[in-house]
Amino acid sequence: MDRAAAGAGGDAGSKKGGGQLRFWLGALVGAVFLGLLWTSVDMAAVGALLARASWPPLVLALLAYGLDFLLRAWRFRVLLDPGGRQVPFGPSVAPFVASFGISDILPFRLGDVFRVYWFHRSFSLPMGHVLGAMVVERVLDLVSILMVAGLALLLVDTALPAEIVAQFRLVLLVAVGASLLVLLSPGAIEAVAGWAERTFPVSLVARIAQTARSVAGAVRGTGDPRRILGMVLLSFALWLLESLVMLGAWVSLGGEVGGALKPLVAFAFSTLGTLVPALPGHFGSYEFFGMLSYRAVGVDAEQATATILLAHLLLWLPTALFALGWLVSMRRESPLLVMKAGQAG
Repeated sequence: MDRAAAGAGGDAGSKKGGGQLRFWLGALVGAVFLGLLWTSVDMAAVGALLARASWPPLVLALLAYGLDFLLRAWRFRVLLDPGGRQVPFGPSVAPFVASFGISDILPFRLGDVFRVYWFHRSFSLPMGHVLGAMVVERVLDLVSILMVAGLALLLVDTALPAEIVAQFRLVLLVAVGASLLVLLSPGAIEAVAGWAERTFPVSLVARIAQTARSVAGAVRGTGDPRRILGMVLLSFALWLLESLVMLGAWVSLGGEVGGALKPLVAFAFSTLGTLVPALPGHFGSYEFFGMLSYRAVGVDAEQATATILLAHLLLWLPTALFALGWLVSMRRESPLLVMKAGQAG
């Protein structure tokens, strides 16, 4: 969309300022969450538990995590190019995984910016097309992790009052329904956006309506409702596969395999907790909400903290190391330098 140079510069400055504000807010919130965790748990006992961790469950967890990322890369390639004619799978895997590692290390979600630019440049795809595929990917992930959380809450026995659990289930049901509506009825989303824009003629509503139209357009480009439902089921399976990382950490630290629903609950809600601003890599929010989830299902504080910390390390370190290694291997054509040069040009 063309804009005057002054307007574009103002928008860029506004976005930069907003990004910096979100970063510092996330850093503050993440530090507070980690501080609360540090002061409310016997960290010496947590360290003793971590020192006794068993390796075989962690190896299996990492294998599951690697398969999860391969399938996620395939899903993204399908969202970009369903026929596989323009985006071959093999060359798309490494930059896809690296984008997550970059966001886990650097602020401002630079991994997302990198992914849009890399796929645009490498496969001659419009930036809007890549961004649209990422939007659909995020909506698929949101509805899927909500489904995992709902399933976990439905099956597990919690120490929470029945009324609170019932309210959680209702909220999750509404959220899943709304997300499925976005995925399956892009026309309805556009109609609601238009109605909201006409009924409430204010700038905030206009921006929300514009975002809703962008999401609807991206969903429409993905395929028919039957194909979207298939993507939802695949995404649900991917999150269950990734939850094996939390289960591996749980078993490694002495948790019973029969209590697998407890780490499933913690995995779902710690992942949803990453929607809250935090440090790069989601440090702070992941630990805080995971701890609350484990406590809600009757796990003692030290066991809960050790499991959350170990699981988060397993989720963060492989992608971070992969991104660093891949960027070093591409040093002659560093993606970050290419992005900078492209922006300067």
